[in-house]
Amino acid sequence: MLLDWRRWDPARVALIGMPFVALVPKYLLILHTVGAAGTDIFQTGFGFGGYVRELFTDGSFRSCATAPFVRCDVDLCVYATRMPLLPMLYAGLGKLVGTKSAAVAMAKCTLTAVLVAVFLRSLTRDARLSFRTVALAYALYFGPQVLKHGASLEYEEGLLVDLEICLAIAVVYLLKPSLIDNRSKRVAMALAAVLLAIALYFIKTTAGLTLVVVLALVLCDRQLTWRSKAIALVCVVAPFGAWVGHNFGTSGELHLSSSWNGENLYRGSSPEGLALYPQVLLDRLFDSTHATLADGRVVVLHDLKHQRCFANEWAWNRYYSGLARSWWQEHPGDALRFVGRKLWVSLLEVRHTPYRETAEGPPTPYPRLVALAMIVWMAFARVVFLALLLCIVRGLWGGNQRQSLWTLAFVGAGWAPYAVVFAYQRHVVPLLVMAGFVLLAAYLLPRTTLLSPRDSQA
Repeated sequence: MLLDWRRWDPARVALIGMPFVALVPKYLLILHTVGAAGTDIFQTGFGFGGYVRELFTDGSFRSCATAPFVRCDVDLCVYATRMPLLPMLYAGLGKLVGTKSAAVAMAKCTLTAVLVAVFLRSLTRDARLSFRTVALAYALYFGPQVLKHGASLEYEEGLLVDLEICLAIAVVYLLKPSLIDNRSKRVAMALAAVLLAIALYFIKTTAGLTLVVVLALVLCDRQLTWRSKAIALVCVVAPFGAWVGHNFGTSGELHLSSSWNGENLYRGSSPEGLALYPQVLLDRLFDSTHATLADGRVVVLHDLKHQRCFANEWAWNRYYSGLARSWWQEHPGDALRFVGRKLWVSLLEVRHTPYRETAEGPPTPYPRLVALAMIVWMAFARVVFLALLLCIVRGLWGGNQRQSLWTLAFVGAGWAPYAVVFAYQRHVVPLLVMAGFVLLAAYLLPRTTLLSPRDSQA
């Protein structure tokens, strides 16, 4: 019934309204940053702007702006340095709201807020929420880093923060069968989980292992029919086939990922990277001749962007991935020490990383109150993550092995790639928010709070 009290339950309204409330600080951040600068989406950094321009003008996925290896021909185009979904979204929104970065950023935030609200509404229809769980959700979602990265256009986390919340909710329906006994909704959530995991991969390839775990979870679910599983497989094969076809058509080679992966792997698998991480941004390996560490040591760098030319982006990818593999083979002790640092930053560090963007000078400045709020939120998010791990361990010992093992696999899949490559705080924030929503939905909604089928349709 329209006026049923459950429909207007304050906790439910507060949770569904959460992403829309967050639009206020996000809009203010956008107006203060890209709005004040007056930039357009063709100037988007991190190698995205060139793709957005070409998509906007003629629909082709390529970037003919300066190649990452800048010593090469200035007219050289690249076709796979970035995964396609984020540039496609920006170009599409640019057609609707104009090409100013502020307008596109606001449209992007509005779109993802609607998507998050849809998944939160689904969750609230199947379980009664206490204000404690709603307060936890707000505390996770309104962290300064979450708002900052969620409002950004410059890198993938501007989409990943919200999409990973939606993925967490969809996956919980598969992890926790008691949440709903409606088969059609279970199928819908299974397909939604697969589609969201695919979207994450086609935004950032570090989500590849997450996609594998989500697909395995769907295929191993005994409550889903083989027809549903076949649809899930088609949903995976179709975009991968299109991406492989794009890469083969532009390079004559078969590739599933992006061509920037080799350089990124080298950043996290090199002696210079080991020396700089996590103090100095690893971009300095490619555009600087030296960097001074906090203890005064000077690390000699090689300004790699200007040192070598490549025939195409895949030769560049192979060269740096080969250097990374060689370093692992020749210096296994240093490589494991590097992994230890990456795990510390990924799992425990509360300070902002990297500490410094530049090769020289002081740490990246933040106003004192903002810096304090960032540390407090990171400490809180780390505690929430450790609480999730504790719930998983208790589940393993308490007879709920299936849910706990799959939860561990799902959460671990998000973190594992960053132990191989490297992680900074912006990479970790979406994972912490996702883990918090897994904890909320999978472990803090006890069986006794579930609505009856009749109630859930109210």
